[in-house]
Amino acid sequence: MHLESSIVIRRQPEQVWSYLSNVANIPKWDRGVAGIQRTTAEPMGLGSEFDTVADPAAHDDAQSQGRMSYRIADVDPDQHRCTVQLTSRDGNARFFKTAAWTFRAVAAPGGTLLTCSVEFILRLRYLIFAPVFYLMKGAIHADLRRLKQAIEAE
Repeated sequence: MHLESSIVIRRQPEQVWSYLSNVANIPKWDRGVAGIQRTTAEPMGLGSEFDTVADPAAHDDAQSQGRMSYRIADVDPDQHRCTVQLTSRDGNARFFKTAAWTFRAVAAPGGTLLTCSVEFILRLRYLIFAPVFYLMKGAIHADLRRLKQAIEAE
């Protein structure tokens, strides 16, 4: 399944890229993330891994439901593009056979057009949830609006 959403941010692509490429900023704009735990040392780059942790109040079992693990699978700082791949398989990640998020920041009138594309394959036993996941495009755009506010506030 492919989902995509875009937003114009009133900042230069380099500023958007700088903010977005710092994984410590994710809790400032992703409504499902309360914290980040790096599993590889600085500097973050191709092959680096990190975990996101959800707000413990949002889940019955925060350890299994709210932790997601990721690897930076592709990065092109010159093109302001990166792909982050889901690596965990339990908790909320159990729905996905594969999942990856690609962010692209390109110059646009008024600033930067930031696009988030999500590619995922659901595990066979969870295909019944495909319509629910398809509706998540609105959630992606809500996170992009929060990201826009965070970047423009700096």
